[in-house]
Amino acid sequence: MRKVSDFLKNEYKIIVTVLYTTGVFGIVFSFANFNREYFWLGVKVVAFISAIFLFIEWTNYTRQENYKITSKELEIENRRLLNQATIDRRELEEYFLLWVHQIKTPITVSNLILQKGEFEDKNKLKEQMFYIEEYTNMAINYLKLMDRDADMDITSISLDSLIRSLLKKYSMLFIEKHISLDYNHISANVISDTKWLSILIEQILANAIKYTESGTIQITFEEDSNTLKIRDTGIGIRSEDLSKIFDRGYSGFNGRINEKSSGLGLYLVKTIANVINVKVNVQSTLNVGSVFSIRFPSN
Repeated sequence: MRKVSDFLKNEYKIIVTVLYTTGVFGIVFSFANFNREYFWLGVKVVAFISAIFLFIEWTNYTRQENYKITSKELEIENRRLLNQATIDRRELEEYFLLWVHQIKTPITVSNLILQKGEFEDKNKLKEQMFYIEEYTNMAINYLKLMDRDADMDITSISLDSLIRSLLKKYSMLFIEKHISLDYNHISANVISDTKWLSILIEQILANAIKYTESGTIQITFEEDSNTLKIRDTGIGIRSEDLSKIFDRGYSGFNGRINEKSSGLGLYLVKTIANVINVKVNVQSTLNVGSVFSIRFPSN
């Protein structure tokens, strides 16, 4: 009943116009002494046409009202799902972050035990502990990166200082895997965020070491193009994998064969590159090696 009332309110102008016109014609017929049969015939025709028109309008009105109701219900459901997704994501992040911090404790204790004793395969175990800690840090960095309110501190950065600190961190792996390093002092400074740039370069360097069983890792900087290049003599990347290696979770053929890839490291590289406005490209030949290029903005 309420819907009918609302419909009549929407169409009241047409109804009033029909009634007003009919009344005017009735007055004209009365004063002119015209045959009233024609008047009533006209009234019937107008009433019939008006009824058809109102029926059509009623159908359209009902359809629009149903659309509005459905749209409102979908909007409410969509809002509910978004809120639930936000809650689920927050709970997952909180659990993941808690797990990451908890696992760092046994890592620290294990490292202390390794420092105290001497036993067979100690160096191999130290290498694996190193990777466990790095994967844990990767998870923490991933969570921080997903937080759109993450702090940024844009400043002038000495590439040489940053790279040397990373080389010192990974020196154990260079020694254990008998990988030689080709690196000379880089005098260039770049404008970026120190923390995120360090994580980006570290991921590329870690991959170079991980997939290089022997040979050399070369780090150079081309001042004319403002590009840092990290070249390795590792297993390389298949051409069909090159376009996908920066996708989240994609480990590629090499990662599946060697069981060393989580598919997260290069995804972090791409995401960080977008955040700090650098371009990362890769060239690779299978069983020859790869070259990762990090191009900084000229200004």
